[in-house]
Formats: sequence, structure tokens, C-alpha cells
Amino acid sequence: MSTPTHPPIAAARPDEAARQSLFPEEMAVSYDTAGGVASRFRDLSWNLSSMSIDGTSVKTLYFYKADTPSASDLDWLIQEQHKALMWLHMDAGKVRAWRTLQNTNLALNAWCEKAADKGVDLYTLLTNPEWVAEGALGMNTQYVSQTSTVLKTLWRHRQQLGAPADLQLQKLQDALSKETRSRPETQQTPLIPSRVYCAILAALGDRMSRIERELDALLEAYAQDRATSRNTPEDFTKRQRENFRGMALADTAERMKGLGYKPAPGIALDHFIAGRLAEHQLALMLVVAAYTGMRVGEVSILPLDDVLVEFEYIGATHYELQGSTHKLNKGVKRPTTWITSHQGARAVLLAQRIARMIQREYDKLPKAGQQALLFPSTSNPYRSMPNTAFQRSLTRLRGVLCPVIEQSDIDELDRLELARGWERDDIAVGKRWPLAFHQLRRSLAVYAHRSGMVSLPTLKEQLQHITQEMSAYYADGFSRAVNLVFDKKHFSYEWHAATAESSYFAYAFAVLFSDEDLLGRGAQRMAGTVESRSRRDTLRLFVENKVAYRETPLGGCVSTEACKTDPLEPIPYDCLETNCVNLVVFGKRLDHIIKYQEVAVATLERDEAGSVEHRLEARHLEVLLKASERLKKGAR
Repeated sequence: MSTPTHPPIAAARPDEAARQSLFPEEMAVSYDTAGGVASRFRDLSWNLSSMSIDGTSVKTLYFYKADTPSASDLDWLIQEQHKALMWLHMDAGKVRAWRTLQNTNLALNAWCEKAADKGVDLYTLLTNPEWVAEGALGMNTQYVSQTSTVLKTLWRHRQQLGAPADLQLQKLQDALSKETRSRPETQQTPLIPSRVYCAILAALGDRMSRIERELDALLEAYAQDRATSRNTPEDFTKRQRENFRGMALADTAERMKGLGYKPAPGIALDHFIAGRLAEHQLALMLVVAAYTGMRVGEVSILPLDDVLVEFEYIGATHYELQGSTHKLNKGVKRPTTWITSHQGARAVLLAQRIARMIQREYDKLPKAGQQALLFPSTSNPYRSMPNTAFQRSLTRLRGVLCPVIEQSDIDELDRLELARGWERDDIAVGKRWPLAFHQLRRSLAVYAHRSGMVSLPTLKEQLQHITQEMSAYYADGFSRAVNLVFDKKHFSYEWHAATAESSYFAYAFAVLFSDEDLLGRGAQRMAGTVESRSRRDTLRLFVENKVAYRETPLGGCVSTEACKTDPLEPIPYDCLETNCVNLVVFGKRLDHIIKYQEVAVATLERDEAGSVEHRLEARHLEVLLKASERLKKGAR
């Protein structure tokens, strides 16, 4: 890693700040997929496109700007501190997802503005607990969370960056934690109220009908526009090109008037066509998310080919989407599938028509490793939709799909979420519901589970979560949610059909077919129940809910009732400490967790001895060690 070229100047007064960069200005900070330099430290924005799935989609970090004629030495210093801190956060820490880096950078931009308003440099602001607490008040919770993370980077590299030597990380973290705890409601995406949810689903269905009516004319216009662009002589002047296109596309422009095109200076026909297609693509993305529970990143990288699988089961047609996820595999893409409804399948078929036309009209070969996407940019079938087009389309669709919020909706949210400050999430009576993709995911979990037909094991699989505990957290509020009535075609019926089998196969693969040492009273109970039974009889017990099994990080739980331990705790410490009768523990997993916990406690004892985190982790280690001794003694 490069080091600063001079002693840092964070404490200098604005008029004394020497305009010398904290890192070499020519230092490369990002590369393209071919290995060439994409950005250097001196740049006001850094191109991180190589982090994208296809290696070419635009991913850019923008920094606090100090290049205006009125910019002071302090502005320049803040900009340099912003870039230096962001560089070390990227280069010297763990590999972070693009969205995380982007949000961290946006949070730092906000802090830069606050520093400039106070007349101090960025590091002076970020190392003052009172100012940090004050600044966090007006920030959204995501930025507050990212600030907490980037403060650790500042603390680790305080000497290199020239931050105050007595930087009190714990006080800064406590200030941010206090602000976060004061608004616990923002820990989860707002649940969509039942009336609004039903209205959005209905509007999405209507939108698909509209897309079906418009698509033939729109795709024909797109093809004609692309052909005209290819046939326009290259030696034409700008005026000649405009005249040529105007004459060639006169009939197309007339047909597009029926879809809302209004010719005017500055409103180009090709921009209208591309914008309309992007809006339709985003509407179809919302449908897919609503009827699968996919994350927005998972929808965005669905492949064009072989994405939709149709199969027959128990006399009915079912649909499966094949794609990839990064969430549960340390950022590495892995194949996965989702069950969807006829509405989800309908959206995919419409999206394929758009994507295949974009692919047909594209006149370049794909780069190595690129594959055609289901929801691509309108200019390149191998690149995902640009963020500008995405946000512009989502803003327009909110005005079409989302109903105006009524007081009854706020009252329902208050019952579900214990009266949080909804205005912070832009939720207020008289405004349209601020729809976001992740709301669809959480609302699907809540309402599908509330229907009484979808169990947490099936939600776990459909929502691609690591543990059932996370699904329980994700569906928090389901017991209070208004019960929606689903028709017989709703996909929750399809999920429900596999509930017992899901639990049985989880037990079979984790326990029956495992060579692991099984510890715990739950393992003994289950062995006594099923050891003399055939697989058919064992499955019948699962179907009748006389036995059950769900996975946990330590092994499993055989309770047939809802677990009463904290659903946010990944390791069931309460169950270990009380020697729960339903507990199943895999010996190797327990040993591995103990080793990891010993390292964590030793690290905290060295760096943060006596802190709340240190005491808590030491207590957890004590529980693990006592449980290990008791469980292994009981197995002898």
C-alpha cells in the first residue's frame, strides 16, 4: 500500500494548508477488467466499473468537490481527507460490496458538508463525539451505520491520516449507537400496509396489461430507430443527421404520439423510446420481486436465457426462476432458484421480448464472461440498467403504482411497528407510498406467513436466508399484520404443499445421513422416536406435526412449537445454557465456534478490555465451554 508523501495536515488552519495530496496524485486506485488504470487518486470521481457483474456497468464514487473558483483551502483539505479515508477503507479493509462502498461514500459526503458548515476539517469533525452525535441526528440510519464502520478505518489509520492521536473510538461509537437505538424502527424496511400492498399488486397487474398492449409498437419503433442510426452516413453534420433521422422516423414518431410522445425541442424520439422501455423493464422487475422475494441485485442479474422453467406437479403448472445470488456466499455469485406464480412468469416472458430485441439490434460481440441479461440497459444487452435510468423510472412508477397514504395506513403501521417516526422514511398522510424493492421482499414474507399457509422453513428457502431465525426476524410483525385473503392461484399455496417435506429432508440430510457426533437432549429424543421406524412412517410423523426439525448454526431444534429464544441471536446461547430438551448440537460445529470465540475474546481483551462488547463475548465463551463439557459428558 502507498503511504502519504508528507506529514498529514489535518490540524492546519485553512489559510496554512499546503495543497499537497495525502497520497501520490498519480497513484492508481482502480483498474478496468483488462488491467488498465481506470482512475487515479487525483480524480474527483473514481471508476469502479470492474466491480460490476459484467465488468462494464457504471459504478462511480463521487467526492466532495473543491474545484470551484470560490473553494477555499479548507474545502480542498476536506476533499483530500475524504478521498484518503475512502481509499484506505477500500484498500486496507475487507472486500466490500459496491452498494456498501457507495453508501459509505455518500455518508462521508454528508459529513464533508457538515464539516465545511462548521469551518473545520473532516477528521476534526469525525473525532469529536458531541459533533458526531449532533450530525447523526439528521442522517438516515443507513448512513449512521456506515459512519460507524468508516470510523474504525479512521481509528486504525489515525497516524497515517493525521487524525488526533487521542481519537476515542468507543465514545464515537457510543454516540452513534445511542442515536440508532433512539429510532429502532429504522432497523427494518417499512412494511407496506395491507391496503397499499394490495393496491400496488393490482396496479402492477394492470401495468403488465398495458405493457402487453404497447410492446409490439414500442419494439418496432426501437428497431427502426436503431436501424436508422446504423444507416445514417457518418460524414453528415449534426444538422444533416437530425434531418435524416427526422425524415426516416416520421411515421415512427407519429405512432409514438399514441404512447405519449410529444415532439418538442430537446425531446428526442430515441430518448422517449429508450425511457419508455426502461420504465416497462422496471415495472416488470417489480413484479418479479413481488412474486419471488428476490433482492433488487438478484433481479438485476437474472439471465436472459434459461431463466424460466415450467413444470407440472400435482396436476398444476408451476414456475421456477433460475438465477444467482451473492448475499450468502461472501460476495461470490452462486446459482439459485425461486418459485414464482403465473404473474411472475408473465413478467419474465414480457421482459424476454424486450431483452431479445435489444440483443438483436446490438452490433457488437460480448466481452469475455458477459451473458445477456433479462433486464439490461436499452443500449447494451450485456450490461445492467444504469442507475440513472433505474431511479428515474422508479420515481415515475411510484406516481402510477402507489396509492396516496391515508391515516388508516399510518394507524396500521403504528400497530405493527410500535409508532415509529414515519416522516423520516417519507411516509406521511397525503403522500404517495415511497415504494422500494426491499419493501416487497419483507411484505411478501409477512403477508405470506400471515396467511397461515407458508412456514418459516419455506420462507427461508424462498428468501435465500442463512437461518430460520433470520426469516423470523424478517417476518417480524406477521402476527399483527392484517390478514390478506389469497386466491387459489396464489403462490403461497405452492409453498405450503412442501412444508412437511422441507422439515423432513432437513432432518434426513443433517442427521440421518450424517457422520457427525450428535449431542444434546433433542438428538436423543429424536433418535428414540424414529430409530425403529421406516422412512415412510417418519415422514408421516412430520406431516402430522408430531415431530419437527429445523436447522440452526449449531445443529438443529426438534421443537414442534415456535421457539421462544431471541430470533436475532445466531447462536442459541439460551438453549445451551438451559440445556434445552429440543437442542441438537453437532460436535465439530461446537468445537469450531468455541475456537472462533476464543480468538474473538482474546482480541477484544487486548484492544478493548472491559468494554461492553468484551464482557458480552467473554460471557458467550463461558456458556459455550460449559455447554461443551456438559454435552460431551452426557454423550459418554
